[in-house]
Amino acid sequence: MRETLRTRLGWLHGWLGYGAGLVLTCIFATGSVAVFNMEITRWMQPEVQLAAPAPPSPPALDAAARLVAAGQARGVSAFIALPSARSPTLDVLHYNGHEFVGARLDPATGAVIPARITAGGGLFYNFHHTLFLGPQMGTIIVNIAGMALLVAVVSGVVIHIHALVPDIIMLRLSAARLRAWLDAHLLAGVLFLPFIVMMAYTGVLVKADMIVPAPARPMQANAPAPAPMPDMTQLPLAPLLAQARASLPGQAPGFILFAPQRVSISASDASSAFLTRDHADFSLPGGRPLPVDTTATPIARTMQFMHGLHYARFAPPGLRWLYFLSGLCGTAVMASGLVLFVMKRRRHAGHRWAHRLADGLNVAVIAGLPAAMLAFLEGNRLVPASLPGREDWETRIFFSVWALCALHALFQALRGQARLAWRAQLGLVGLLGAALPVLDVLGCPAAFRALPMLHMAVDGMGSGAAIMALYARHRLGWRGA
Repeated sequence: MRETLRTRLGWLHGWLGYGAGLVLTCIFATGSVAVFNMEITRWMQPEVQLAAPAPPSPPALDAAARLVAAGQARGVSAFIALPSARSPTLDVLHYNGHEFVGARLDPATGAVIPARITAGGGLFYNFHHTLFLGPQMGTIIVNIAGMALLVAVVSGVVIHIHALVPDIIMLRLSAARLRAWLDAHLLAGVLFLPFIVMMAYTGVLVKADMIVPAPARPMQANAPAPAPMPDMTQLPLAPLLAQARASLPGQAPGFILFAPQRVSISASDASSAFLTRDHADFSLPGGRPLPVDTTATPIARTMQFMHGLHYARFAPPGLRWLYFLSGLCGTAVMASGLVLFVMKRRRHAGHRWAHRLADGLNVAVIAGLPAAMLAFLEGNRLVPASLPGREDWETRIFFSVWALCALHALFQALRGQARLAWRAQLGLVGLLGAALPVLDVLGCPAAFRALPMLHMAVDGMGSGAAIMALYARHRLGWRGA
C-alpha cells in the first residue's frame, strides 16, 4: 500500500513537476533578478547619476504636476513617484501595457533629466508576474504554476522523507551523474524549502482574485458621467505633501495619484513589511483634506503582510540580496528537476522523440533564458539612446534572442545532439556575461564613476552568470546532456 502510494506520488511529482517546472524556472529566474528591478532600471539609464535621494522641492513638484497635466491632455494617465533610496529621482510615470515608463526629474530643480527611455528592470518584474502575457491571462498561468509547485513540494517530501537525511549527509556529487543530480536537487530543495513554499504560497494568495474573481458590481442605470479633471497646475503640491506626512504616521509618502476630483498621496511600499497602500486624500481644486479610513481588519492586515513578504519592497539591501540568492537556489531546484525528469525516463526508455523534445525545452529554459536576459541588458547599451520607442526594441532583443536559442535547442535536440546545444548556449551565456562589464565601462564611463557600487553589482551579476555557465560547460565536456 505504501509503495503504491509512493509510486503514484512519484508519477504526480515527476509529470506535474516537469510541466510546471518549465514555467517555474522562468518565474524564479526573472523573479530573483526582479528583486533589484529599480536598481537595474537605474543601471539602464546611465544619464541619471544622482547618488542619494533628496526631498522634492516645491518647484520640482509643480513641474511634475505640469507634466502630469500635459499627459492627461493627451489621454495619458500618469502619476508622480517620489524620490526614494532605491530611485532618487522625481518621476512622472505611466503604464504602457507592460512597464511603468516616463520622465525623470531632478528633485531639487524640477529639470527633466535627459535619460534614455528603457524597459528597465520592469521587464523582469512583469515577466515574473505575468509571463508578459497580460495582467489577466499571464497572472492566471503563473498562479496555476504556483499551485502546482505546492503540490510538487508536498509529493516530493512524501517520496523522499524515508531516506532524506542519509541522502543529504552523503551528498554524492561525484557519484554517477543521475545520483549526483538527485542529491543536488534534494539538498537545494531542503535547504531552501521554506523560501520556496513562502514565495509560492504568498504569490498565489496575493493574486487569488485573478483565479476566483469577486462578482462584478451591477452598473447603475443613472450613474453620473465622470467629472472633468480640474487644472491641478494651480494647486501647490508641497503643502499637501507636508499634510500627508502628518496623516500617515510612520509611513513615508511614495506616490501622488490624480483623480478627477481629488489628489491621493499614498504611503511608500517600502515603509514597512505591511504593504498597506494607505493614502491621504485632498479635494480638487481647493486641496481640502478629505476623510480617509486607514483602519484595517485582521484579514486585511494579514493580506498586507503577505503582499509585503512576496514583493519585498521593504527589504534593506542585505535582505534583498538574501532574497536574490534564495531565488537563484530556488531556480536551481526547478532546473535540476527538469534535468532529472529527462535523465530518469531516458535511462529506462531510451532516446525517444519525447525525451529529445524535453531535452530541447530544458536547454531553451535553463541556458536560453539567461542568454536572453544578458542580451537584453547589453541591448540597452547598443540601441541608440535617442531612438524612438527604444524600450520596445530592448524588449524585442530579449524575446528574439530567447526565440533563437529555443529554435537552436530544439533543432539540435530533435536530431539527437542535445549536448551540442548545451555547450553552445552555455558558451553564449559565458560570452555575454563576460562582455557585460566591458560594454558598461566602455560605453558609460561617467556613470560608472558616479555610481560605482551600482554598476559593479549589475556587472557582477553578469560575470557571475558567465562563470557558472562556463563551469557547467566545462563539467559537461563532450558527454551527453
